[in-house]
This record gives sequence, C-alpha cells and structure tokens, in this order.
Amino acid sequence: MTAAEEMSTSVSMLWESADPGAALTERFGFASTADAIGWLDGVLDEHWGLRVTACERLVISDANCLAWITVDGCRMIAKWSMRPRLFARLAAIARLTVWLEERGIPVSAPRAARDGSLQVEVDGFSLGLQGVVEGELLDVTDPVQVRAAGEMLARMHSAMADYPETIPTDEPRAPGTQLVGNDFRSANILWADGRIMAVLDLEEATYRHRMDDLAQAAVLLGTRYHDWRPTPVDVREAFVAAYASVVPSGEDDVGTLEEAIEACLRRMPWPG
Repeated sequence: MTAAEEMSTSVSMLWESADPGAALTERFGFASTADAIGWLDGVLDEHWGLRVTACERLVISDANCLAWITVDGCRMIAKWSMRPRLFARLAAIARLTVWLEERGIPVSAPRAARDGSLQVEVDGFSLGLQGVVEGELLDVTDPVQVRAAGEMLARMHSAMADYPETIPTDEPRAPGTQLVGNDFRSANILWADGRIMAVLDLEEATYRHRMDDLAQAAVLLGTRYHDWRPTPVDVREAFVAAYASVVPSGEDDVGTLEEAIEACLRRMPWPG
C-alpha cells in the first residue's frame, strides 16, 4: 500500500459513540490507521501468504476491529479480537461456520491459514479472515425478503440442532435447548439477486430453546445498528409463518412463542 492509500483509510465505530482514533490506540495499541494496516499486512503475509494492497476502512465494535481490505485482487474482511478469554470460543464459532457452509447454509466462512487454522492467535489477538459477501441488509418492508428470512432461520435451527461439537458458553447448557445463532436480524443478513446471500456474525451463538430464538428474531428482525424499534406486528407474523412452513410448530410451541415474544418486547430498552 502507498502512504496516500494508508492516509485515506477511515476508522469508525460500528455503534458506540466513542472516538474511533482513541479506541484504536487504547483498545488495540495502534498509534494510527497506518500502524494497524502495517501490522495486519505482516500477519497476513506470515500466516496466509497474502499481502494487503488496499484497505477501505477500519471499524471498531467493542473488543473487535474489522478491516475491509483487498488481497490477491479479492475484497476480504479481517477481524481480530483483543479479549483472550474469547479466543477458544472464536475458534469454535469459526468451525461452526464452516460446518454450516458445508450443509448449504449461506454464511461467510473463514479462510484457513497456511497451517489450517481458522483463527490465528498472534500478538495478543485472535484474527480470522473471510471473503466479502456482496449484498444489502435485509429489508423488512419487502414481504419476499421477510419470508425468505423466516425460512432461513428454520433451516439454520434444523442444521444447528445436529452440530456435533460443543460451543463454549458462559453458562451450562439447560435441558431442552439447542444451538442457535442468537442474533438473527437485518444487520446480519445480506440480500441480493432475490435471495439471502449470507447470514453473518455467529459470534453470539449459544444454547437456547428454539422458540426463544425465533421470538427474539421476530421482534428484532428489522434492527440494524442504531435506534432499535420492534418489528411491526404484520412483519413479525409473516416471518413466523414462513418459519413454520419449514419447521411446523405444535400447539405447545405456539403458546411458548407468544409468551417469548411478549417477554422480549418487555425486556428490550427501546428508545423513548
């Protein structure tokens, strides 16, 4: 990369109001965007055999930093975390993502490093690399997209119920629960060419009752990064109906889902 390209790289916060430049230094130890990009170039060269030829932007989300980069003529995203207690979990999520891709679930699977690792631990960070999936965030005003989202969540639930590994979580798995994504909403769903291109960001995956995850997704389906509002009732109902067309719900499930939706609506800190 040229000095001009490094200087033009923006750094921003995904959802926080903190100063991004300060966060880049205080959380990750980089004095500048050029410092961060130089470090990333060295890591990718050493572990993936790739060189950064351009960096569009850096985005900070809590303990994570994401870089939209070009390597080998391909647009990719490098994402690294600075919380060591999460490193084993991040590696487990990476394996889950590959497993889902192999079963036909559209995700953005990580690209393995030279040694086969999906997450590389280096310099106190855990870093993964994945391709950029082109698309727009799910639009809940489009009934076609809402239906596709409901069907996709049902497919994901069915697949994840059979996942053979255990994902590390802070709390032990409760009886009757299964592995779920736990963050299925517009901000994490890309749409293009009349279909869902990718379900992103499985880092919140955990063990919950399937109806609880469906209820949360129904209430939060339209949310992105700021100014959260509950999904309109008609959209929520269409989403749930699409889910049920793939995984039919019994009478007990319907009652449980209604209670879970009401509980989710009550506990969310909606803006005034």
